[in-house]
Amino acid sequence: MGIHHVIDLFSSRFEKQSHLSPFFRIQDYVVALTTDEETIAIRLRRRSCQVIDERADVFGAVEIFGCTESFESLILGRSKMSDLILQGKLKVNASYRLILKLESIFYLSSQQSRDAI
Repeated sequence: MGIHHVIDLFSSRFEKQSHLSPFFRIQDYVVALTTDEETIAIRLRRRSCQVIDERADVFGAVEIFGCTESFESLILGRSKMSDLILQGKLKVNASYRLILKLESIFYLSSQQSRDAI
């Protein structure tokens, strides 16, 4: 499964889940996912997740570096961000607080957590 397909799947799940909106009371987040081949930036807002094409909008984004398999595992909820960081599979340019917020957002939007509800 390619990174674009995984992000599309995440976006559709994210937009259906209203319980994630408290994460966005103060601000939106721009997250740049960088592999060896490409960088894909997404803007996370209260009720939407959009892929960003403009490089200007990526400035100041949280940067996550890793391989496609690690991103798939994170976005699909198979692994937590903190575990992938400890294993050396992801590197994140953000505060620990923000890392925990993003970890929660990715995990709670996964199919696995929806099925448990």
